[in-house]
Amino acid sequence: MDVDETRDEYVERFSALVGKGLDELFVADRLPGLVGGRLEHFAVVDKVVGKGVSVHAETRFSFRGHRFRYERQIWPPGFPLEIQTALYIEHLRERVLTRRYREEGDPEAVIEI
Repeated sequence: MDVDETRDEYVERFSALVGKGLDELFVADRLPGLVGGRLEHFAVVDKVVGKGVSVHAETRFSFRGHRFRYERQIWPPGFPLEIQTALYIEHLRERVLTRRYREEGDPEAVIEI
């Protein structure tokens, strides 16, 4: 993060970079992406945490017959912007690809990752 960068500037740049990364993640025939998955929603939202306000990014998508929701705090930042965006995408991918999901589960239920 640049020293002079404001919260709104950081969040705007994060959204643009993660949006591009999510588009690439769901491209058909591109490994190690989520081939066959479909992005449903991406947004950044303010949340009251304790006595302050933080910003969280939320992604909802479907993959292999399951619906997922992934949320992570992005402001205040724990890492520089480029690292924060890479962690967001890679953590989402890793959590989806390394967990096992029960086949008999409700296909409409959202899995929190």
